[in-house]
Amino acid sequence: MRNLFAMARRIISQIVRDKRTLALLIVAPLLILTLVWYIFGAKASEPNLAIIHYDSSDYMSAFAKNDYKRMTPLQARQALADKKIDAYVDLKNPVKVHLEGSDPQRNGLAMSKIQKSMQKVQAITVSAMKDELTDVIKAQKKGMQAEQQTIAQMSKAMQIYAPGALAQITQNAPKVEEPDSPQKPEKVTLDVSYLHANDDLNTFDAFGPAMVGIFVFLFIFMIGGVSFLRERTTGTLDRLMASPMKNYQIIWGYMIGFGLFVIVQSFLLTCYIVYVLQIYNVGHLLDVLIIVFILSFSALSLSILLSTFASNELQMFQFIPLVIVPQIFLSGLFPIDTLPGWVQAIGNLMPIHYSTEALRNIMIRGSGFSDWWLDGFILILFSAVFITINILFIRRQRPLTS
Repeated sequence: MRNLFAMARRIISQIVRDKRTLALLIVAPLLILTLVWYIFGAKASEPNLAIIHYDSSDYMSAFAKNDYKRMTPLQARQALADKKIDAYVDLKNPVKVHLEGSDPQRNGLAMSKIQKSMQKVQAITVSAMKDELTDVIKAQKKGMQAEQQTIAQMSKAMQIYAPGALAQITQNAPKVEEPDSPQKPEKVTLDVSYLHANDDLNTFDAFGPAMVGIFVFLFIFMIGGVSFLRERTTGTLDRLMASPMKNYQIIWGYMIGFGLFVIVQSFLLTCYIVYVLQIYNVGHLLDVLIIVFILSFSALSLSILLSTFASNELQMFQFIPLVIVPQIFLSGLFPIDTLPGWVQAIGNLMPIHYSTEALRNIMIRGSGFSDWWLDGFILILFSAVFITINILFIRRQRPLTS
C-alpha cells in the first residue's frame, strides 16, 4: 500500500509542475464549452429576403418592409448571386420563390418566413374572393328585389281584376319556413403541455448532457494517454517494473494520482455548465457529478490501455479519430434510432453512449438513482475491464527509448 501511494504522490507532483497539462486539463474544456454554448445557445439569425414586381400586386401588404427589401428583378438576381440575400419572392401571379440554395439551414429559415407570409397571402385571396362573392350576392339581391316588385305589382293588378284567382293561388302556395340563424363557432384554443422540460429548452440545453461527457472523455483521454506514454518513453516505467512494485500497484497508483485531477476537472466542468452557463437541469447535482466521475475514470483507464500501442505522442493522438470521433456520433448527440442495427450495436459498446443517456435522464427528465444506476454500472464495468487488461498487459510492454 505504501508503494501504491508513493506512486500516486509522484504522479500528482509531476502534473502540478507541468503547467501546460494543468491548463489543458482544467482551463481548455471550460473555454471550449463556453464557445459551444455561444454557438448552440444563440438565437437563429433572421434570413435576408426581398420581393420583386410588388407595385401592381395585391399581395404586397403580406410582405412587410422590415422583413422584405423592395428590389427590381435585376437587383434581386444580383443580390442573390452575391449572397447578400437568401431568397427573393416574385409577386407576379403565380407567386414564385427563388432561393440562393447553398446553405440548407439558411434555406430552411427563408422558407419558414416566406410560408408565414404566404399564409397572409392566402388570407388576402380569401378576403378578395369573399368581397367578390358579396358583390355577386348584392347584385342577385337587387335582381330579386326587382322581381319581387314586379310580382307585387302583378298581385295588385290581379287583386283588382281577378281577386278569385289570386285567392286560389295564395291558398295553394307552399309555406316557406324561415331558416335557423347559424350559430357562431366557438373559438378553439390549443393547450400544450410537456412531459419533460418546457418550450424554453434551446439547442445547447438538449446537447448539453452529451457535450459534458464528450469533453470530459476527450481531454482526459488525451492527457492521460500522453502522460502514461511519457512514463514509458523516459524509462520511468521500466525502473518501476524493476522495483518490488506489483503490476496492480503501478496501474492503481497512476489511477489514484491522476484521478485526483480527474475529479477536480469533472467538478469544475459540471459546476461551470450548471451554474455559470445555466444549462437546463432539474436533477440533483450530486447525481450528475457521480456519472461524470465514473466516465472520467473510464476515459483514463482506456487511455492508459491504448498508450501501450503507441510509440510517441503523435501515434497517441492518431487514436482520436478511431476512438473519440465514433463515440461523438454515436453518443446520442445525434439520433441513431434510424441507423442500421449493427451501427447501433457499435454505439452500445462505447462509454459516452451510456453517460449521455444517464445525464439526459438526470438533467432533462429529472430522474433519480433508479433510472440511471444501470448506465452508471455499465460505465464502472468498462473501467474495471480496462484496468484489468492494463494490469495483465503492463509487463508485456517493450521498453522504448526517447
